[in-house]
Amino acid sequence: MDKTGGRSFKIKEIEISRLDTRHEGNRLKDRNREKEILSSMIEGGVKEPLQCVEKPDGRMILLDGFKRLRCSLKLGIKVVPVISLGGDEPTAILRLLRLSNTKGLSILEQSALVDELNKVHGMGVSEIARRLERSPAWVSVRLGVIGEMSPVVKKAVFGGRFSARSYLYTLQHFTRVNKIKKTDIDTFVKIVSGKGLSTRSIEVLAEGFFKGSENLKEQILRGNIDWTLNQLRTGTERNNYNNKQESGTLRDLESVQRCIGKIPYKLKSSGLFSPSFFTEALLLIEGILGRIDTFKGALKEFYDKRG
Repeated sequence: MDKTGGRSFKIKEIEISRLDTRHEGNRLKDRNREKEILSSMIEGGVKEPLQCVEKPDGRMILLDGFKRLRCSLKLGIKVVPVISLGGDEPTAILRLLRLSNTKGLSILEQSALVDELNKVHGMGVSEIARRLERSPAWVSVRLGVIGEMSPVVKKAVFGGRFSARSYLYTLQHFTRVNKIKKTDIDTFVKIVSGKGLSTRSIEVLAEGFFKGSENLKEQILRGNIDWTLNQLRTGTERNNYNNKQESGTLRDLESVQRCIGKIPYKLKSSGLFSPSFFTEALLLIEGILGRIDTFKGALKEFYDKRG
C-alpha cells in the first residue's frame, strides 16, 4: 500500500504498453530532472509508483509519472508499479490536484489540469473550486494563466524547450505591461527555444527583442543569438545611444518611417466613409500639412550635417 496525502492506494504492477499517455502534454518536461531520475533508476528501478486513472475497461490513463515512464523506456523496463487515483478522469485529476502540495505540481501544470477539467469535462469555476476546497479566485487565476498561452508557446514550454520560469516571469510581464502581440511572443519563443539558454539570457534577449532597436530585433530574428547577447551584455548596443533622449528619438523616427509607408495606402482605402472619421482625419491632416515643411527641413538639416 502507498500512502499519499493521508490516503492509502493499492499498488500493482502492469506492463508499460497498457499505459495511455494522453495527458503527457499537461506535464512539464525537465531534462535535468529526468537525468537524475534515470541515474537513480539504473541502480534501483522504479521506486515510486506511477499514478493513473483505471478505467472500467482496464485501460490505465497516466496522470503522474511521465519522467519515470520515459526513463523506463530508455532502460528497457517493461513492467512498472502503478496506483489508481479513480475510475474516471475528472475524479482522478481532482485528486491529483488536491495532492499537488505534496506532489509538487508547478502552477503551469496545475493550470493545464484545471483547464482540462473546465474545457474537456465541462466543470465550471465554482464546481472545481468547491471540489478542490479552493477559492474561485485560485481556479480563475490558473485558467487565466493557461488561457494566455498560445499553442506555440504551450508546446515549447511544456515540451521543455523554453523555460517555464522565463515564460512566467519574463514573457508574461512583457505581454501585460507592454501589450506585446501574441504573434510576436510566438516568434520570439520559436527563435530562442531549444538552445539551452539560461533564464537570465532569455530575459536579456527579450529586452532587446521587445524594447530594443530594430537592428537588435533583426539580429535576433536572423538567429544571431550569441552576437546579440554580447552586444547587450557589454553595452555595445547601448553605447550607440546611451540616454533616454537618444533612444526615444530613434523610436520616434522608426514610427514615422513606418507611418510614411502605411498612410498613403490607408487613405486610398474604400473602407473610409463615415462622416465622423472624415471630420477628425481632415483636422489631423491640416495640422500635419501645417508642420510638414518645418519637419522636412529639420530632417534635411540633421541629415546634411551628420550624414
